[in-house]
Amino acid sequence: MEIGIDAGGSLTKIVVIRDGQKEYTMTDLDGALDLLGTVPHCDRICLTGCRANAIELRMPGTLRSRVYRADELESFWAGAHEMLSEEGRPRHSFVLASFGTGTSVFTVSGGKGTRTAGTGVGGGTLTGLSRLLLGTGDFDTIMDMASRGNRQTVDLMVSDLYPDAETSPVLNKLTAANFGALGATAASREDLASAILQMVVETIAVISIQVARTHQVDTIVVAGSPTKHPLVRQRFQELGDLLGHDFFTFLEHGPYCGALGAIITGERKG
Repeated sequence: MEIGIDAGGSLTKIVVIRDGQKEYTMTDLDGALDLLGTVPHCDRICLTGCRANAIELRMPGTLRSRVYRADELESFWAGAHEMLSEEGRPRHSFVLASFGTGTSVFTVSGGKGTRTAGTGVGGGTLTGLSRLLLGTGDFDTIMDMASRGNRQTVDLMVSDLYPDAETSPVLNKLTAANFGALGATAASREDLASAILQMVVETIAVISIQVARTHQVDTIVVAGSPTKHPLVRQRFQELGDLLGHDFFTFLEHGPYCGALGAIITGERKG
């Protein structure tokens, strides 16, 4: 049995491979330690992520000799590459956006990945701004509010600046300035939630599309914990349609790329 743990800034993602079968768990740091306490006969524990050291220091001493520390960036793209193959969608080349607390963007080609771009805008921005503006950092609550809001009461749209754009189904949906609407003071909390989500997704989508076009790659894979929510996926697809890039795709177990990739890199390096 092998265990891969991606201890991120917000969540801890765990993949357990037992008798050839994968089990996926999302928890916090204490939950990960509780799980480790139930598997004294694990062959290897592969750790990655910014809080991997905190887990290793607190795990039972009998398990520390079985720990492999995997590079966080390599783990993420290696896990995504493996998941695409497992889902019957192998790609020789693709762009990978790691939508975590912040965001890294990779180009993956021929089974090798390179971090090409990144931004501090990510899930941490989504929950952080929501705590400041909405009084909650709970992801599901934010998504529920965003689903019922109208971001156009908060965002300045291209059609607000160019009246002729109102007749274009594309231009009247494009953002000119996030949070730039003059009437934003009358926005509801739901409208604010929708605008916060849009700003985060737009930033990641635009950077990913620019990387894809620069490297002449069609497919953009977006993975990370926030991508499990249908509204997040919908916003990416809408932006892809508006910006002329129809190849945003998501992984069934996308939040667990880093955890699976930690196991893969551990196996490669012995």
